[in-house]
Amino acid sequence: DDQAIYSFQGADVGNIHRFRERYPNYRHVVLTENYRSAQTILDDARAVITQANGRLETTMEINKQLTSHTAESKMVELHEHTTPADERAWIAKHIAEQIARGTRPSDIAVISRRHRDLVELLPYLHERGIAVNYERRDNVLDDERIMAIELLARAVVAIADGQHSEADSLLPELVSHPMYDFSPETIWKLSVNAYRNHTSWINTMLATPALAPFAAWLLERARAVAHESVEEFIDELIGVPNNKKRQFTSPLYDHYFGASVLAKNPEAYLEALEALRTIRSKLRDYRGDHLTIADFVDFIDGYRQLDTPITSVRSRSDTIDDAINLMTAHKSKGLEFDTVYVINSIDAQWGERVRGRSRTISYPENITIAPNADTYDERLRLYFVAMTRAKRQLFLTYARADLNGKDTLVASFLTGVDLQPIVHHTPETVAQLTAQAQTAWHDRIVHKPTTSMKALLAPILEQYKLSATHLNNFIDISHGGPQGFLMNNLLRFPRAKTVSASFGTAIHAALQRAHTHLSATGERRPAEDVIGDFVRELHDQRLSIDEFNHYAKRGTDALSKFLHTEYDSFTPAQKAELNFASQGVTLDGARLTGSLDLVDINDNHIFVTDYKTGKPSTSWTGRGDYEKIKLHKYRQQLMFYQLLCQHSRDYAGYKFDGAILQFVEPDSHGNIHSLDQTFSAEELAQFAILIAAVWRCIITLELPDASDYSADYKGMLQFEKDLIAGNEVSAQD
Repeated sequence: DDQAIYSFQGADVGNIHRFRERYPNYRHVVLTENYRSAQTILDDARAVITQANGRLETTMEINKQLTSHTAESKMVELHEHTTPADERAWIAKHIAEQIARGTRPSDIAVISRRHRDLVELLPYLHERGIAVNYERRDNVLDDERIMAIELLARAVVAIADGQHSEADSLLPELVSHPMYDFSPETIWKLSVNAYRNHTSWINTMLATPALAPFAAWLLERARAVAHESVEEFIDELIGVPNNKKRQFTSPLYDHYFGASVLAKNPEAYLEALEALRTIRSKLRDYRGDHLTIADFVDFIDGYRQLDTPITSVRSRSDTIDDAINLMTAHKSKGLEFDTVYVINSIDAQWGERVRGRSRTISYPENITIAPNADTYDERLRLYFVAMTRAKRQLFLTYARADLNGKDTLVASFLTGVDLQPIVHHTPETVAQLTAQAQTAWHDRIVHKPTTSMKALLAPILEQYKLSATHLNNFIDISHGGPQGFLMNNLLRFPRAKTVSASFGTAIHAALQRAHTHLSATGERRPAEDVIGDFVRELHDQRLSIDEFNHYAKRGTDALSKFLHTEYDSFTPAQKAELNFASQGVTLDGARLTGSLDLVDINDNHIFVTDYKTGKPSTSWTGRGDYEKIKLHKYRQQLMFYQLLCQHSRDYAGYKFDGAILQFVEPDSHGNIHSLDQTFSAEELAQFAILIAAVWRCIITLELPDASDYSADYKGMLQFEKDLIAGNEVSAQD
């Protein structure tokens, strides 16, 4: 009951009290042994929590005094500062001293009630060179990368709508952006010529050699506003690398997402990716199907007019050793640290003087959701949780005045604790005051500490599992290899889904539903219903009207032929989309996952079918380089599935009888093809070594530079051989 802090999620501490009434024959067991905190910390925390009302200790007349089983320590201190800036400066200085004396940064935590206090502390930590591990929440609408995309989109939409004055108001800011690298003289002449000749900026740009390619590209983009999907359009505005031939490529990608940016400032790079991912995710939920870039502008306008943020979250890691931990009290529950700072411990934050926010939403009486820490007792319990995260040292801090010079009071419940505040005075030298003022000013722009790429990716790598698709992306040097894997699979650079991928998704979904229906009912779903499922799924992929019409006909024809030929082979015992994410598959330390299209399981025997769309192959040899690479990856995908089954929790004892590639689309003669395959023990052992080598590269982030290999089938095979042999391949910076 002393740690009941989740009323804002509907939790009701009264449930604990009502338990005795509902179950009168209960037997209570009081847990009083503590193996985390020193006795001094427990005693001072108890002095806080005993001020709360309705505790079990009083209603049940029990003794909850905790006894410590750790080394004794007297390091519980209350520190009083003149201003919040003084408080933050002291915290950063004191943490730096702790680290210098040998305390591991990961053993230190700074806990506050609100994220705002942590954000305001960041520049002071940065000044001391202290790295932080912090789950941040940022408004992506304030992100400069998103604002650059927004500016481009507004200019293009204005040109498309013939709003020349609107376009003229946007283009000066656009051409002045440093990513275009237009000289000041060029921009100045553009402005003068447009004014002198009474022409629009876009027409004047077309007549200016240095600006003409950019202007022509803006006009080309304007012509695509009405029919191109918003995700494809954003890809073009960013300049996402692809196989298309472009007369002009937007420099936004290289400016914000290029390799040099990643190497120089990985934290800023990941922030940009998260902002882009967040806004594209929100956009998918906006206004249904077939969105255009004009809808994107309306979408942004809606949020800005309502002054509503679009929040992105960057998770903290549990394994980073070289960074201190910043978190709210709610987030800290269940964790423990050697040294804890509980900051901004004033009554207006934690105590009786907190202003309650009026509810903007009224809930029905049966839904007991309350605002965050809405009562004094819950805030008191929240502070108790923060205090009891400390194992050895606990520092409680507050300032006597706020930023406006208005007096503040220490949290009222701390007056009941036998702690004499250690009073710190404002620095007196001009140099100290100047340095602190500069840091406080930087506070306004939230200067964040830089962190290594490995530390930033730690939350992802802690949960990462290798799939067949990711493995193939890593080794396919014809499409970026390890660097492409980093961008697309680890950093997950957001980009529009290709039309062919959308088509494949719709085909797979329709076949999965056909198999599931047969397994559930014992009857085959009518072929026209399967085709209807495909068309509906394709519609949900948000293609352009022309693309939808083309691929709907292509898929309808393909499924009609496929079902006519293969539907009789479907059986109720087959399992569709068998997911191995929770099977605990490991191979030489590598965590593996995957989802198998179709699995036949009979008498402890397994056979796997993998559906493929696109032009069918009639043999495993392949004709050109493209087909050889494709079939090589398909073959390794099937090997991966065999290892997945053989090392899984539920299917390790089953005999793997083989696998088959089943092409859904017919060849030019209307024939349906498939390729089956079995693998020797030697092949699987060699492939397992490749998986282990790739896994080590990923987990250590020592990604090999594959630029010296030829970007073809031969080069890919050599790259694999070198990985298997453990040959040294220079790691990317």
